[in-house]
Amino acid sequence: MLLKTMNRTITLASVALVAAACSKSPASPTGNVTVTTPAQLAPANGANIANTSQPVTLTVSNAFVTDPSAPILYTFEVSTDPAFGSKVQTKTASPGSGQTSVTLDILAPGQSYFWHARVTGGDTSGTFSAAGKFTIGSSISLAAPNPVAPLTGATPSGWPTFVVTNSVKAGPVGAVSYKFEVSGSQSFTTVTLSQTVPETGTQTSFTPPLSTPVPAGSTLFWRATAIDASNGIVSSPSAPQSFVPSQLTSQQRIAFQLNYGSLWKGTQPPGTNGHAVLGTNWDPATITSFNGVTFSSPTLEELQEFDLIDRGMDPGDAVNWMNANGYPNSGLWVPGVIVVGFPFEYMAFIQGQWDLVVRSGG
Repeated sequence: MLLKTMNRTITLASVALVAAACSKSPASPTGNVTVTTPAQLAPANGANIANTSQPVTLTVSNAFVTDPSAPILYTFEVSTDPAFGSKVQTKTASPGSGQTSVTLDILAPGQSYFWHARVTGGDTSGTFSAAGKFTIGSSISLAAPNPVAPLTGATPSGWPTFVVTNSVKAGPVGAVSYKFEVSGSQSFTTVTLSQTVPETGTQTSFTPPLSTPVPAGSTLFWRATAIDASNGIVSSPSAPQSFVPSQLTSQQRIAFQLNYGSLWKGTQPPGTNGHAVLGTNWDPATITSFNGVTFSSPTLEELQEFDLIDRGMDPGDAVNWMNANGYPNSGLWVPGVIVVGFPFEYMAFIQGQWDLVVRSGG
């Protein structure tokens, strides 16, 4: 639309541009071009930015420049104080379409920063916008967890319980979980088994369910990675460990039936199974002892003791090995009668196999 006034023709668009320039308080010109102050768009004033979200991008809406043919340049300054006496970065950029942005270099974490921007059009430098503030969160890190079991060379019966020492953490870490991975390749190009579990105590473990097929006789590799999902932090994986599983033994199958999980959740015992025979009375049962105590039979200790004997260990040495490797054992080896005594039952060697006998007295 055109307006006729004083023999001069102007457009409504021109009027709007002039009005906009007046409303945005243009800087006092130092040259022939008049410019306004750009408006800050992002980050919002007072924003808290996670350290992991760096680098930060600063964005302003474009200022008005009366001579669009003049060279235009935007200047962004970042400082640790609102008076900009301690500037840490200065970035420049040519104008974008309606908005102009710059990406900052990585800033030190755990620190508040102030920023502003101005435009230079031709030979005129505009005024800086008011200072905006944002804060970079503290640095967060997760070290790789350390493998505990099984370690390289282990030959577990069925799936072992995978155990790591928890990751060493720095900064305000959120809830941590651990991703356990098993592969037939040390490079983990393909993954046979993967499970993520929440962190527990000082060590975290994962036992695959009994229904998961066991690739018996195959060399497998496992590793674990610590994850802080809320902060987007992922550790390096633990050092890969190799193991060669065999088919489940009878004692391991019973352990799973009784929800004991893997027989060995820490240090793995030496030897291979096949040196002893399990008797016929090891079926899971609930029994009341001679002194009125109700217990599940067989106990985990009894299954572990037999497993060590099945690996070729002397019964007395088996008791000592358990106590020395973090598996407290109340068993007492009585070689004269070839019996390992437990609080409510005996493991007795009868006719070439190990059977359980319920105690009838103290």
